[in-house]
Amino acid sequence: MLFITGIIMACNPKDVVTSDNPEIINPTETEGTIKPPNNLNKLLIPELIDTRSRVTPVQIDIQEGNHEFVKGIKSQTKGFNGNYLGPTILMRKGDDVKINFTNLIGESTTVHGHGLHVPGNVDGGPQLQIRAGQTWDVTLPIRQEASTNWYHPHLMGKTAEHVHAGLAGLYLIEDDNSENLNLPKTYGYDDIPIVVQDRTFVNGVMKNYPVGQKDDLREPTLVINGTIDPYVQVPKGNVRLRLLNGSNARSYKFFIKGNVPFEKIATEGGFLEAPVTLTSIVMAPGERNEIIVDMSTNKDVELMAYYLPKNLSKANPNKDELHRVLYLQRNKHLEVKNKSIPGSLNMIQRYNPSDVQNTRRFKISNGKINDVSMDMNVINERVTKGILEKWIVNSGRHPFHMHGVSFLILSENGGVPKPENRGWKDTFMPNGKGEILLRFDYEAPDEFPYMYHCHILEHEDHGMMGQFTVK
Repeated sequence: MLFITGIIMACNPKDVVTSDNPEIINPTETEGTIKPPNNLNKLLIPELIDTRSRVTPVQIDIQEGNHEFVKGIKSQTKGFNGNYLGPTILMRKGDDVKINFTNLIGESTTVHGHGLHVPGNVDGGPQLQIRAGQTWDVTLPIRQEASTNWYHPHLMGKTAEHVHAGLAGLYLIEDDNSENLNLPKTYGYDDIPIVVQDRTFVNGVMKNYPVGQKDDLREPTLVINGTIDPYVQVPKGNVRLRLLNGSNARSYKFFIKGNVPFEKIATEGGFLEAPVTLTSIVMAPGERNEIIVDMSTNKDVELMAYYLPKNLSKANPNKDELHRVLYLQRNKHLEVKNKSIPGSLNMIQRYNPSDVQNTRRFKISNGKINDVSMDMNVINERVTKGILEKWIVNSGRHPFHMHGVSFLILSENGGVPKPENRGWKDTFMPNGKGEILLRFDYEAPDEFPYMYHCHILEHEDHGMMGQFTVK
C-alpha cells in the first residue's frame, strides 16, 4: 500500500466567491421582506469556491468540527474547511485544478472525486491514503462535460464512518454548453445544492457512527446540507435543484407535494438530451439528479420523500415513511432570472452495441461481488483503455458504482431504459439486472486501480468491492 506523504500547510483564508460575481449571490441577502415559514430553519448553502478566480491551489482542511443541527446544541462532526460538509468547488472543462487537502482529523483518510473522469493516481481511492498531519497536493485534469459530482473519503473500512461524520462536498463542472444554456445558474439563489442525508439525534445531539456497524445504516431524521427542517426563499421563476443522495444506505422517492410536475434535466454525468417531465424520482445512495421546479404558478412548494424499503420490489412506499425534504418559499421581492428552459440540452454520442469488444459480468450478493470479497492486494479485473465494453450487472437491491468513467444504460431488467435514465451515469440500481456500455479513457495502474462497488457504504467497507486496472 502506498502512503501519500506531504507537509502540513498553514491554513490560508478560504477563497469563497459570493456576490462579487454576478452569477453568485450571497444567500444570506436574498430574503427580502417575506416572513419565513414558522418552525423551519434556513437552509445552509455551502460556500462556493470558483477555481478560475484564483491562481494558487485551493486549500482544503479535513478537520474536526462541532455543528449545530439544533440551535444551541453542538454535535461532534467532521468537515472540509468547516464543521460539517465542505465547500462547493466550481471547475470548468479544460482546466487543470490544483487542490491541497490537509488531513487534520488524527487518522488516515482519502478524498475520492466521485464522478470525475481522472487517472487512477488522482482518483482518491483507498490506496491514496492521506495520513494524519499530511497534505495531498493533487492536480485534477477536468476534461468531461458539465455535471454535478461530489467528493468524499474512500478509506477501506472507514468510508461509512467518515462520510457519516460530515466529510462530503460537491464538485460542479461547467463547460461552454452549460454556460450558454438558458437555465437557472445563480448559485444559492435559483441554483440550489441539495445534499440529502439521514441521521439519528438524541436530545438534539447527532449520534456518532455505531461501532462495528455492518448492515445498512438507516436513520430517522432527514438532514439537508446540514439543516433539519429546512426552508429556502426563491424567486417566482424556475429554480434548479441539484440533488445528491449522500446517505450511507437509504434510497428515496422524491416528489413535490400534490404531485406537481417538474423537469429532470441531468443525470450524474451531464445533461439529458432534452428535459423530461416527471412527478417523482427514485435515487439510490451516490446518485445525483438535476431538476427544474417552476415557482411561477406555485406560491410555495414542498419537496417530499418516501423512505424506501431495503428491497424495492417487495413493498410500496408507506405513508408512515413520508418526510419533507425542503420547503421552497416564493419571494416576490427576488429578481426572476429564468422563466423558461430550452427544449434541447445536450447531444449525447451514443455507443453502438455492435462495437462492444469485451463483456464482463458482475453479481452482487452475500456481501461479495462475483463471490469474492475485497482484497487490497488483488486486482480483480483488467480493462483495456479506449475499447467499448458491456458490463452485465446483477445487483439486486445494491447500487453499483465504478470509478473513472460515466456509462450509458443499455437495458434494465430486460427493458429499455426510461427516458429520464438515458443520460450519462456512474451509479446504477436496476433493482435486478441491467446492462451498461462504457469506455475508459484514462489509465489506472496496479498501484492506483479504480474501484467498482456497492454504494451502500457499510457494504463496500465490509468487502462488497473490487479493483480494476485500465492500461
